[in-house]
Amino acid sequence: MSYEAPNPTKLRIKPTYNVSDYGKDILLPLVCTQSSNVQTLTSSTSAFAFTPHDSAQPIDEQDIIISDTDKVVQLHAGNDSAFTKSWIFNPDMSAFVYKISFNLGLGLKCSAFTSGTTNFGDITITITQLGDGAGDKIIWSRAYDAGATALTATGELICNFHADIIAPVKLNNALPIKIDLTIGHAKTGTNTSQIGFIPFYPYVPNAVPRLFTVSAVGFHVHASLDHAFPIWRDQDNDQRLDYSGISAEQAGATMQTEATGNSLSSNPLPAQSEGVTY
Repeated sequence: MSYEAPNPTKLRIKPTYNVSDYGKDILLPLVCTQSSNVQTLTSSTSAFAFTPHDSAQPIDEQDIIISDTDKVVQLHAGNDSAFTKSWIFNPDMSAFVYKISFNLGLGLKCSAFTSGTTNFGDITITITQLGDGAGDKIIWSRAYDAGATALTATGELICNFHADIIAPVKLNNALPIKIDLTIGHAKTGTNTSQIGFIPFYPYVPNAVPRLFTVSAVGFHVHASLDHAFPIWRDQDNDQRLDYSGISAEQAGATMQTEATGNSLSSNPLPAQSEGVTY
């Protein structure tokens, strides 16, 4: 029986979408550049707290580093002032985000005390999709309780703050995502303190080799189907992809085929999706 090798010019690739794919965790360190209102906290003499979920400490995908340093950097906005910071993330492809997680180091230093208490106020996180002139869309906005016990004397407090946002959200590769963070300040009586952000922080106070992590936001993403449309529309791929089973009406195709004898009805190309830039 004779065997004829496949003709590469006649082979076609069937585009598919892998619904069984678990997706990918994208971890973004929340870096801060600040030259004033910067001070150090001493972890071995600080009080420690974490934000509980159902009376337990939450865990998630995050970078872990082992260090024995006893100092961490705190960024703040001055005495008795809330700390605010914004970040921009530009998605490189359209994707669905099933979960957004924040792991943040929060720092409080009470530098002068006469009476009362000082503590973190609301921790407010707002995520906005910038519309690039077409109107912005708030994806998420919520105020959280850090879950820390107030200081009643001079001292320092380090809080491991965690928040999960579990709601499917579509990110578009043409629209940046802005993250706004506000660390509020709550106090009673007469005292002076600095509320702020710790980019790199430990879980326990002892100055021995122990676990540190980086303040970061994590996105659990799945590529959306339309992220591959630029490849589908690339005319260099027109004779390499198999679009059988998709009618021109279903695809909304309007492109004209090249002079290859390949009709649109037998090999239609997908139409450009609204709101997606190519």
